[in-house]
Amino acid sequence: MTSLAEWNTIPAPSGAPVSVLGRMIAILDAVKESGGSISITDLSMRTDLPKSTVSRLVAELTGQRYLERTDDGVTLGLRLWELGARASLPRRLLTAAAPVIRQLRDITGERVGLWVQQGTDMVSIAAVAGRLPMLPTRAGMHSPALTTASGKAYLAFCADQGVVDRVSAPLIDTAADRFRDELTHVRAAVVATDLEVSYPGILAVASPVLSGDRIVLGAISIAGPSGAMDPDRVAPLVRAAGTSVSRRLSAA
Repeated sequence: MTSLAEWNTIPAPSGAPVSVLGRMIAILDAVKESGGSISITDLSMRTDLPKSTVSRLVAELTGQRYLERTDDGVTLGLRLWELGARASLPRRLLTAAAPVIRQLRDITGERVGLWVQQGTDMVSIAAVAGRLPMLPTRAGMHSPALTTASGKAYLAFCADQGVVDRVSAPLIDTAADRFRDELTHVRAAVVATDLEVSYPGILAVASPVLSGDRIVLGAISIAGPSGAMDPDRVAPLVRAAGTSVSRRLSAA
């Protein structure tokens, strides 16, 4: 079986991409430009790559769902469409959530944020300031999904167990059991809390934003002083805000 290193050193015709990544991109571009299904022979001609090389790379791309087999050859796979949808997600979420997070801030006076998952973190894509000036409101801020309210609200509804496993990997024994139990409670309540775990003196409450088919897209959170903000009072407001954003997305 030819290794990746060997693929990189196979002499290629003039003009053909040399690296494995370059060859894969050339194949994906050729499939895209075909406008439908394309055969291995045609891919070889369009990319200036040997048919044997094209066959091996197509097998890899098909296994990862970037390509899909058809009766006539291959076509673009579902994973590319999923990545495209995910790339447009922040913009769609922002549009749907902007009036909701402003209204929640106006009602409570606390910091309200909108978060999406990235790796083992939650990333802020929007925030409005509250009464605590030390809480940052800049977009792009990272917070650990393991401890934050937004992270737990997201993970409780995440269907990809691999994501949950990566985030909770640092936990062992009873801590891991407690975390799983907490996510179960979050699913039942549709709200998560973080009491001074991520940030001293700060209470945060969050609720997931779900698509029409119940796929979690992100989380909306509220944060304020732990001694002054009542979680029982703000939890229904945050839960309603998450539901409102979900409905606005479905109606868009």
